Amino acid sequence: MRVGINGRFLVAKRTGVQRAAYNLIKTLIEVDRENEYVIFTGKEQIGAPEWNFPNVTVVGDNLRPTESFRNHLWEQVRLPRLARKYKIDVLHSPANVAPLFYSGKSIIHIHDLCFVVNPQWYSFAFRTVYNLIIPQLAKRATKVITNSNNSKNDLLQYFDLPAEKVSLVYWAVDDTFSLPTAIDETRKKNIDGDYILYVGSLEPRKNIKGLIEAYEKLRHEYPAIKTKLILIGGESPLFASVQLKAREFRDDVIFKGFVTDAELSEYYRRAKLVAYPSLYEGFGLPPLEAMASGAPVVTSCTSSIPEVVGRAAILINPLDRDQLARALHRVLTDSRLRESMIKAGSERVTRFNWYRVARGVLAVYHEVHKRTENQPLTVQSFIPMSVWKSLRKVESLKTAIFDEVRIRGLLANKELDQ
Repeated sequence: MRVGINGRFLVAKRTGVQRAAYNLIKTLIEVDRENEYVIFTGKEQIGAPEWNFPNVTVVGDNLRPTESFRNHLWEQVRLPRLARKYKIDVLHSPANVAPLFYSGKSIIHIHDLCFVVNPQWYSFAFRTVYNLIIPQLAKRATKVITNSNNSKNDLLQYFDLPAEKVSLVYWAVDDTFSLPTAIDETRKKNIDGDYILYVGSLEPRKNIKGLIEAYEKLRHEYPAIKTKLILIGGESPLFASVQLKAREFRDDVIFKGFVTDAELSEYYRRAKLVAYPSLYEGFGLPPLEAMASGAPVVTSCTSSIPEVVGRAAILINPLDRDQLARALHRVLTDSRLRESMIKAGSERVTRFNWYRVARGVLAVYHEVHKRTENQPLTVQSFIPMSVWKSLRKVESLKTAIFDEVRIRGLLANKELDQ
């Protein structure tokens, strides 16, 4: 089977969706020796070590990181031609958008339908384009993959898709958040101090305004608490504007913008807690990244978040500022609670493994590839037993190696902190 990868996401800024797509493709290529992969992307990816395998071809084309409209045209016009030229059996688009008029077998990842469920959070241009193109992409694709039951239910309800067309494959956590970080001492010193951490884009559905209001309520009602609030992420011009103005404690509300992966891991690891009061998520990676890094999490009881974090986090109504402030205070002041949450979070994260994700996606590849026009889709895709056993063996070996490195790193970091 020749699998084509729509690698437009590889030239985009790596936020949640792009990071997840990158980890998925990297893991697929790492473990799968049965199939051929052709990655259609920007020229700078040629020679990248993560794609250096005998069954992988990187087709570097005219994609540029800063030219979103041009890249969109490439995806719609140029990519289908390249897929036909390279005789692709299945074309996989892992980051929400795909070529609309591609006639071959195709799979698209649709992470959430927030622009449909809550259109007021998005700019007019963004929601108009997405409401035109995403339903058509979902209907034209051979199979849709999504990453939570909440998102699957939205796809079935709003796009009227048959249940057998949508496969659920949960995302996982980047290994870098479980491993020791490698940043210089100067930058480490800048991360010192007591702080509550938020990670994510600064857009309306993330409820940053509510978080800041709850933080100010916390500081006002509990004067002994001097913990700062650090926000990591950037605001996209695609989303409706967000007013993020702290008042009484504005000097302790710190916006960091985008940081490197190593710095982000260090911010997670040193945080007193991670607050993520989002109003809607298709999956919600930051709470799991926090748990992998050893930070307790306070997050929302809405959309997909409860099915992802389970009982390892404190769940709050994100619209209730008082409840959020009380939860922040409780975690900051109760050391036993913090320890139990860190332990529960570490156990919860083990369920979200990129090798398991790769197996789920490979099962969809096999179903789509073997399907004929008269053959119905299935609710549950299956991978051939011989391939499953091979992948499970690789997963067990690599997981054992990773766990050993992780434990050594945690011990080393603990000694440094002391």
